[in-house]
Amino acid sequence: MNVKDAYWAQLLRDRIAEFEQYEVEFLALHKNFKLSDFDKFTHPEEAKAIQTIITFTDFYKQQLEKEILLKKVTHTNQANTFKKLQEFKAIISFNDLSYNFIQDFEIFLRQTKNLRTNTIEKYHRHLRKYINLAIKQNLFADNKNPYKHFKLKVEETDTIFLLPEETVRIEQLEFPEEIKNYQFLEKARDMFLFSCYTGLRFSDCYALTNDNFSESNEGLILKFRAMKTEKIAIRPLYLLFDGKPQEIARKYMPTEANKKLFKGMTNPKVNRLLKVIAEMAKVHRGLYFKASRDTFGTTLYMLSGDAKLVQKQLQHSKSQQTDKYVHFVEQIQNEGLQKIFKPSNKSTNDGGTID
Repeated sequence: MNVKDAYWAQLLRDRIAEFEQYEVEFLALHKNFKLSDFDKFTHPEEAKAIQTIITFTDFYKQQLEKEILLKKVTHTNQANTFKKLQEFKAIISFNDLSYNFIQDFEIFLRQTKNLRTNTIEKYHRHLRKYINLAIKQNLFADNKNPYKHFKLKVEETDTIFLLPEETVRIEQLEFPEEIKNYQFLEKARDMFLFSCYTGLRFSDCYALTNDNFSESNEGLILKFRAMKTEKIAIRPLYLLFDGKPQEIARKYMPTEANKKLFKGMTNPKVNRLLKVIAEMAKVHRGLYFKASRDTFGTTLYMLSGDAKLVQKQLQHSKSQQTDKYVHFVEQIQNEGLQKIFKPSNKSTNDGGTID
């Protein structure tokens, strides 16, 4: 009773899969299913009139609207994935969710959108999350999950951070008025340096207002709630890096309440300006804002040698997270080796020395 012809066997398997998916979706919506309900599937006119089946596109959109507790940045990223999916295919049914679909979506992101491997991996993770949500809600069969066999690819990246002498070169830059956009260049430089001195993420730097600062007898204190972790942090700016972040904060402190220190300095804009700044200071040409946190972690460890302190300042719950931000540059390695192997001269039998 088995079909021997491969073509017809495949057609039968595909048709059976359509019936199974219809049953899963119908059951999820109506909480019951009987054999006669297949009539609605085999008669498209009735099925269209009843409109019992939702698409994966509808499901994704509905879930986005429900997830009000998601952090703003996370919600924005998942909404961007939804936009990319709609650009790839406006309406996606659950039957579309196959291994080939995932492959074609990746090709679309790579060739049409010119996205890199690690960015594509983020889109895959978001899509996988909503497929798993559909499975949990019995809208999609677990054994049809395309990500069971699709392996996500991640490339190791060369993390950028600045050595102390490179940071000094950026600090010492001057922006004469004859330079185009000199005011924006100066502000972008100061915002980047503020993060190099405090370890704040871009989202937290951008959100700073005068309400985040208070004066103590010793100097300025910064208090903020991190947007990504929602943890509260306190930074005594007068203690950090000879008070340099305190100088920057006072330079841009608005006189009005709830006004941002770095108003108008969006992430893409700052990253564009940092490329110009990097060229002027003769530091890494691919400079971007996140390099400030890596610079902070590495510099703080070089100065203190206290990994726990660095972990606390970066607000990491696990030391493995901190390890990604502390880069053992040649200077640190040499100092560590010198503590173990101190150079010494040894006498030889003929009165010479051995190094």
